[in-house]
Amino acid sequence: MTRFGGNEFIGFSVPLVFAGRYFLLEPGEPSTLSAFIEIGGRPIFEVLKNEPVSNLHSDTTKSATGIVTVADKATGRFLYKVRPGSETSIVFGALEAPHTTVLIRDGFIRAGGVTVGDCVFSGFQAGILVEEGGGIAIGATLPPAVLAILSGRGQGN
Repeated sequence: MTRFGGNEFIGFSVPLVFAGRYFLLEPGEPSTLSAFIEIGGRPIFEVLKNEPVSNLHSDTTKSATGIVTVADKATGRFLYKVRPGSETSIVFGALEAPHTTVLIRDGFIRAGGVTVGDCVFSGFQAGILVEEGGGIAIGATLPPAVLAILSGRGQGN
């Protein structure tokens, strides 16, 4: 269990990293997804347990159907959207093509043309790194400041 402010995360994993954003998935019915950036050793949430979070760095909105969309606050450029549920999907890059779609289900992660199934990533290392150009890498190493946050030793707890 890790605590960020008044929020507890239990049994979570880091299935994805995209553009300096870290996506946390907590198991449950339904599972919850959170996304944050790290600034000065602190987590700045854009999405917290499937809900948008106001911050100084991004514009985050939620549609009537529950889809959370995140854009860069300075440029207005679309960054990603999250469709939470039993099959959490995340779209990165652009609303129109080209974009990268990631599907997270119990038992596998599918990113672009890559499917990673029944894998365990040691500690808090990330499952998949999605590059802004659409490239995919597996088993991304997390920066020391993010590891400290996730282990409860950072400034976010």
